[in-house]
Amino acid sequence: MQGPPLHVWVLSDGQPGHYSLSRGIVAALARLRPVEQHWLTLRLRVGAARGPMRQLLNRLPVPPSPAWLNLFYRMPALPRTACDLIVSAGGKTSFANAWLARRMGVRNVFAGSLRRLSPALFDVVLTLEPITPQVSNNLVLELPPSAFDLDEVDRSGRAFRGGRNLNGEVLWTIMLGGDGAGYRYDQDDWRQLGHLLARLAEVHGVRWLVLGSRRTGRQAEKMLSETLGDRHIAAACWYRQGDADSVAACLGAADRVFVTEDSMTMLTEAIFSQRPVVSLRPASVAPTARYNAMIERFAAKGWICRYTIAALATGQRQLDDACCTVLETSPLPGLSRELAVRLDL
Repeated sequence: MQGPPLHVWVLSDGQPGHYSLSRGIVAALARLRPVEQHWLTLRLRVGAARGPMRQLLNRLPVPPSPAWLNLFYRMPALPRTACDLIVSAGGKTSFANAWLARRMGVRNVFAGSLRRLSPALFDVVLTLEPITPQVSNNLVLELPPSAFDLDEVDRSGRAFRGGRNLNGEVLWTIMLGGDGAGYRYDQDDWRQLGHLLARLAEVHGVRWLVLGSRRTGRQAEKMLSETLGDRHIAAACWYRQGDADSVAACLGAADRVFVTEDSMTMLTEAIFSQRPVVSLRPASVAPTARYNAMIERFAAKGWICRYTIAALATGQRQLDDACCTVLETSPLPGLSRELAVRLDL
């Protein structure tokens, strides 16, 4: 790693998934140069603000003073430090990203849907599907950007196993989400999931590492904990108990990973762990076309084996090891190389 530090302003809308994407972009940049990052959380004041900003940005060569952004966003004061590059993810940040980059004359990277903004407002646009019509600054990725570090995860997993006397045990991790992305869970779904995990533990001679999340909810956590019991749970990291930072350890310690299908962040973390990944979905599913296309592409690659909770729980289907293909190499170095060329770093 050579050269002076790259001063990066990261615009965030506070959504965990978008935060994860931006962290992935910064991690790719950090493979090229030292990065000094400044995170700015901003919120659109009203959704109707998008229209005026879109027209202004698409029509003016240089937008007005950044002070005008305060009309459209609740945002902190801009840093007084230098800025070489602006990074953001999620459509609500795209307007501020383009505005600041154009006004300040710096390069920018955006991940997500352009919301009818001109692609020419960005140096690099990261998407999982090509922009139509095609543009040269669109970098199409197979997987969303992620700061996932497999070496660190493996080290955390070994320490986790050793510290809890779990060496020699077969451990499977279950990453739990909840309502979101068009997926809805009721009590029957959580109850069936608990019975499914207990049956899999008995049939395959494994114990579970259980990872809850903010959206899982206290009732679902209680139901799963009671259904599985201490016999089938090697360790439980419940979000509401402050254990949300145990993702790396539970993935690194796992021989196989199960994940509910409602979180793209959890799915990509599971895939990046280079373990066999099983995705589970409830009875009520209505994802957006874009989200569904990503899930189907992961399944077509063999990176996830998809099942409904009910199908596995009632024995309508059995686990099929042949459908899982472990990700062979991390996408992070490839993203880093592409950004180096496109941003002339």
